[in-house]
Amino acid sequence: MKHSSVQYCPVPVALPIVFVPGIMGSRLRTKHDGQIVWDPQDNILNAVTIAFKGAKAKRDLLVNNEGLPYSPDYLEVDFGEAQSSHSMHQEQIERGWGGLMQGSYFNFITWLQLIAPHPASGQLPRGCFSLRYEVWASPYNWTDDNLNSAKGLAETVTKAIEGTEEKYQGTDVRVLKPIIITHSMGGLVSRAYTQLLGGEGKVHGVIHGAQPCDGAPDAYKRMLAGAEGNARFVLGANQAQVTATAGNMPGALQLLPNQWHKTVSGDTQWLKVTKQKVTEQGEVADEPLLSRPITNPYSEIYLNQSDWWRLIYAEYLNPESDNSRASFDAYKNVLNQAATFHAQLGSEVFHPNTRMLYSDDMDHASWDNVEWKQVQGSDDYTYRNNWSKGGFLETTGRGQIGISNVENPLLHGSDSYPEYLAIYEIQPANAPGDGTVHAGSGIHVSGPMSIPTQHGFEHQPCFDSTEVRRITAEWLLDMVQEQL
Repeated sequence: MKHSSVQYCPVPVALPIVFVPGIMGSRLRTKHDGQIVWDPQDNILNAVTIAFKGAKAKRDLLVNNEGLPYSPDYLEVDFGEAQSSHSMHQEQIERGWGGLMQGSYFNFITWLQLIAPHPASGQLPRGCFSLRYEVWASPYNWTDDNLNSAKGLAETVTKAIEGTEEKYQGTDVRVLKPIIITHSMGGLVSRAYTQLLGGEGKVHGVIHGAQPCDGAPDAYKRMLAGAEGNARFVLGANQAQVTATAGNMPGALQLLPNQWHKTVSGDTQWLKVTKQKVTEQGEVADEPLLSRPITNPYSEIYLNQSDWWRLIYAEYLNPESDNSRASFDAYKNVLNQAATFHAQLGSEVFHPNTRMLYSDDMDHASWDNVEWKQVQGSDDYTYRNNWSKGGFLETTGRGQIGISNVENPLLHGSDSYPEYLAIYEIQPANAPGDGTVHAGSGIHVSGPMSIPTQHGFEHQPCFDSTEVRRITAEWLLDMVQEQL
């Protein structure tokens, strides 16, 4: 007769994990001829070439060649099938690892596979004899609509389930339901998969890191003043370059603040125009001149073509094209995809078993609002369209705009602009965050378990943080326990 405790005997457990990277986190190539477009670590010459290309050349590489409108069929993920860099095994390539930006993610997913299943305490969840993580990656065309990318994630989740079950077929290993881990924009892809494409029941839970839940004002700042970090080499270092690239990409436009966006303090109006004034007490203070959006960022900011603080300057959308109207019509089409995606996803649409990490750290200051400050000009030229009444609008492309009554480019490095009726400059980031996504993205989320890290982290290497990895490992073990 068997002992009654046999029914409690532990069994080995395997957990499929699917990792979804952020924007620029996947290697891309052209579909028609396989030309590598974005591969920063395995093709240094390619990365350098992209960095020093102008607006038109960047657009030809990332959007479509010969000035054609954006097409989701122009680029595809390069999964690194023909490469053996980083000593990657065939199984890892088959699991999608080769399609990732290796410098940002390879160490993390290797850690997930080998280290994360073994807690520092040495104590496995109750019911586990041994715990194994089987890690898959779901790289995607980050220029495309995140809803299309979510369809690719659906395929990866199915592969992860079937591949893990096949690996342990005929053994006593129990295969659990998968868990998705995301970085940045990958969180939008994951939410679209689980909540819009019916994937919720296929996975046990989701862990997000550095997600711009309702978009980020940094995306607006990049369009008007150029990108920062590694993005400046790809999307562009100034207004003309970023408008030519990100301004034509559904995926990039879906990072703009949507209608539910809130700053760290809860303000829904994230675009500000201010000027300095001297108070009666002789102190210098900022005087608000304008705040947007009032109700709808799409009509008030993103489609706006009459105000100088608008998102898009149509002449930059398709460099060397003489038809800015057609370029703007093409932009409206991809912006409509972004607006539709935001409306479908909403602000509260998350997998019911969601955990999220965010940085609440002033060491990595972020834009939770974008402030244009008037540094020169009179009350008559505060924010209105006086430039359209016989005047001239000039932009440096790096966050400085001038309104003049004569045609004269801005004088770079000068302390005085005598010909300008008004000069506006974008102010530095001044909210806690990770340098890209501000803390409000985590503070105002309702539903998921959302916590800040104690020491903060930088956006791109989020998962290289020791604290982030510790919390991620703990959450994974919790989700394993929930399934036993």
